[in-house]
Amino acid sequence: MKFSAKCIWKQFKYDLIIFFREPFFALPILLLPGVFFVIYAGSMAKNTENIAGFAQYLPMYMILISFLTVFFNIGTQYVTDRQSGIFKRLLLSPISLFNVVLTYSLRGVLISVLGFFEMIAIAALVFGIPLSEHMALFFLAFLGTVVIMMLLSLTLHGFFKNSRQVMPFTIIGFQYVLLASGMIMPVENMPAAVRYLIYINPVYHMNQILIRVWYGAAPEAAHLMALAAWVAVCLALIRFQKGFASDR
Repeated sequence: MKFSAKCIWKQFKYDLIIFFREPFFALPILLLPGVFFVIYAGSMAKNTENIAGFAQYLPMYMILISFLTVFFNIGTQYVTDRQSGIFKRLLLSPISLFNVVLTYSLRGVLISVLGFFEMIAIAALVFGIPLSEHMALFFLAFLGTVVIMMLLSLTLHGFFKNSRQVMPFTIIGFQYVLLASGMIMPVENMPAAVRYLIYINPVYHMNQILIRVWYGAAPEAAHLMALAAWVAVCLALIRFQKGFASDR
């Protein structure tokens, strides 16, 4: 089946209906961005003398929390649905692999957008953190990074057969993103050999782009090109996974 906006919307609508049929599963996911933001950013903001200076860390926390709540959650469910046979039945229908991936991605983007407004509201109303003067551009940049994050998540999780296999990837992946994203230690203070692990980390480039947009600066070409390269790799891998997934 060729790409059809009507088909995508119908499939996305049913996906949301199924998602909200289990409120004890859906509601915590929708509230997790705000909860994580209060725990991580809130605790540091309370102990910061210059609350205005803390605003520079908002993009970092937003991309990290979105990674935690969306990247692994949607990716793990993607594996679980394939394990239970849902994914294979979809591929045997007229629905294409592209439509399936896009539907999962749209749900992840929706959760991220809701989380974005949760974190912005908490930052401004609860902690009094000054927001960017370029919020519209920052929101668009954030949305773009989340779309790439969803593409990465579904591509990488597409190589796992079941949820048991994906657990080690989840643990190692989180540690890698946290330690090799430049969020804990400045990149320039790290050994040269370690920096290469950071430069291939897409979350590092997402963080750098969001920080610059937050302050109204244009993103550097190197970070944009790195994310473009990751998108190209993911699209190539998804085409490869079309036959790989249907055999499961």
